[in-house]
Amino acid sequence: MPGLRSSEHYDLSLKLKVIDEVLKGGSKEVVRKKYGIKGHSTITKWIRKLGPQTIKMESSNDKDYKNRIKELEALLEHEKMKRIAAEKIIEIAEETFKIEIRKKSNTKQSKE
Repeated sequence: MPGLRSSEHYDLSLKLKVIDEVLKGGSKEVVRKKYGIKGHSTITKWIRKLGPQTIKMESSNDKDYKNRIKELEALLEHEKMKRIAAEKIIEIAEETFKIEIRKKSNTKQSKE
């Protein structure tokens, strides 16, 4: 039947090997083709589902993961600062121009 997707089942060991390659900087597309994995989002789904397990299993690379965590924490802090700045800009604009920019949480959506 055309249009139906077939579901491939891959070994856990292959999934972990693929996740490890991607987490070490490999391109998802290159790794996907290398192992003949169907579906463009398959590896992303594996990482979401198995990523933390992979980190636990790869304790030999603790230093790399700790560095990556520090890098991600710094990026998170930067994004928090950007959010605070954006909120302040909106607050100033609302006061200056006497308009409401933020959507009120209790408003009803219009029916179209």
